[in-house]
Amino acid sequence: MPTRITRLVVLMLENRSFDHMLGFLRKTNPAINGLNGDEWNYPAGEGAANIIVSDDAGDVEDLNPDPNHEFAHVTWQISSTGDPVGNPDMKGFVRDYYEDCKDANHAAGIMKCFTPQTLPILSTLATQYAVCDRWFSSVPGSTIPNRLFVHGASSAGSLTQDVMAAPFALHTIFESFDDTTPHDFAIYTAGSSVLFANKFLIQNMVKFHDYANFVVDATSGNLPAYTFIEPAYDDDGEGTFANSQHPDFPVDRGETLIREIYYALTKSPDWKSTLFLILYDEHGGIFDHVSPPVVTRNPIYNNLPDVEHAGPSDVFDFTRLGVRVPAVFISPCIPPNTLINDRDYDHCSVVSTVRKLFCNPASQPLNWREAQAATFENILTLTGANIRTDVVNLPEPVVSSGVNINAAADAPIPRAPTDLTVLMAGAMHNALQQQGLQPPGDYSTLTNSTQVSAYLKQAQQILQNAAGGGQ
Repeated sequence: MPTRITRLVVLMLENRSFDHMLGFLRKTNPAINGLNGDEWNYPAGEGAANIIVSDDAGDVEDLNPDPNHEFAHVTWQISSTGDPVGNPDMKGFVRDYYEDCKDANHAAGIMKCFTPQTLPILSTLATQYAVCDRWFSSVPGSTIPNRLFVHGASSAGSLTQDVMAAPFALHTIFESFDDTTPHDFAIYTAGSSVLFANKFLIQNMVKFHDYANFVVDATSGNLPAYTFIEPAYDDDGEGTFANSQHPDFPVDRGETLIREIYYALTKSPDWKSTLFLILYDEHGGIFDHVSPPVVTRNPIYNNLPDVEHAGPSDVFDFTRLGVRVPAVFISPCIPPNTLINDRDYDHCSVVSTVRKLFCNPASQPLNWREAQAATFENILTLTGANIRTDVVNLPEPVVSSGVNINAAADAPIPRAPTDLTVLMAGAMHNALQQQGLQPPGDYSTLTNSTQVSAYLKQAQQILQNAAGGGQ
């Protein structure tokens, strides 16, 4: 029997595709469905040569402006004919990015990918433990709906970044942790999360923890059965810098975050039965060559709730998965060079696995997507005396030549806020109003990252005070 997972720790980073981050691992392991180096996309302009994938992705500056990843754009990226229903050819990424940047040479940068040498921490963990090359985002769309899927196997019918209703209404796996089991959960954040706006979690703010406490909690064995970690989504102008790896934030800061979490977990008294899973919420508009599959509802789950539709089913019925994203599994019970490609996984797999591991066996799946999702509860294949005792020596992260990402650290300057943190502020504003509480101002007037960070902290404090507890 595999070693039972008693601690599951999930870190979800931002907006990178599998090929972009790990595709060139295929050179070291040909079994990985990665890159040969001859994959291509149609050029931005007629008559130009096709754009070939390259191995020169940089820490920053390749992906500014941020590639679009809303549903309509993803449709054109994965299908050069713009057909959201037919078989995707994965040839439209360059042309779609050209619509954002209006520069054919820069648009070709959407085909740039990292190598094990330029992305050493994630690549090392992927080879020293396990990598999955069949993990897809749950929706061919943007961050918010995909982040909702990893918690609720649904986005409450939302296909866009609209946060005025879906985060508040979503029924999540967290509600299935009840008094019938000894298990619990925790959510670590760097000050912003769409989960702050969820109706159930608003009443359970004590489950949120400041990421600054994570290392101590992990090394002292104080993590619950299920821990979900969110990165810093923006610079706050006060010394905290974004490490989410969202374009065009420095990738190496996310690498540093991964390394910190890994080393903390290896010092935990629970390490021998812990699984650390690194995921990305969606592909961020960046090239991947594998067509997203369609999931077909098994009739045995017809009694379970449907996944709410965002519109007519002939437009989108939540059966097409999103673009493939990196998924790396880390545990001393996993042999080196493990490749997971037995089934198609997506973010619903987290929900379904958490239920199997930690919730009441009598609890029902949230919907048919959760019920059908591939699970990974048996991935810890090493047992007893075979459990590994080594701790992998992780290299330093790589910073692009000529780029000083720490230049702002000496004197942080408030910068324009990210769209994502403004959306989170909007979600908090709506959640406060839904609870009959007064928001700390008009979030739509915020002009820099420091103001948005302060707004999120104030809104969170109001919710915590109303709930009688919190971080």
